[in-house]
Amino acid sequence: MKGITIMDRHAPSELLRHYAALEAASHDMLRAAREADWDTVCRLEGACAVVIARLRDLVAQRAPDAHEQAERMRILRTILANDAEIRRICAAPPATDPSAMASMQEGWVAEPSPWMH
Repeated sequence: MKGITIMDRHAPSELLRHYAALEAASHDMLRAAREADWDTVCRLEGACAVVIARLRDLVAQRAPDAHEQAERMRILRTILANDAEIRRICAAPPATDPSAMASMQEGWVAEPSPWMH
């Protein structure tokens, strides 16, 4: 039929697409932290704040269904594991550039995790 779109029930919802974007960003942040690319870590953290704000709006509009909730929890566990690893890297003694690590610790380690929203 023209004009009617049937949604694939297995297509990710807008909510899950946002969580997947956070998951991808957390992987990118971990990769950047492993490479001591703190500018990229900070840039990605800022981008995540925008996605997190949108997620709050989406969740306020409608609660996730059972499938979304299960996938959301899987994604959040991955994000938290990545966050913990990034924090471990930040807490490790700097190998090459002490000033870069010190400035990163001031803004990164002291802040609560943005993933817990």
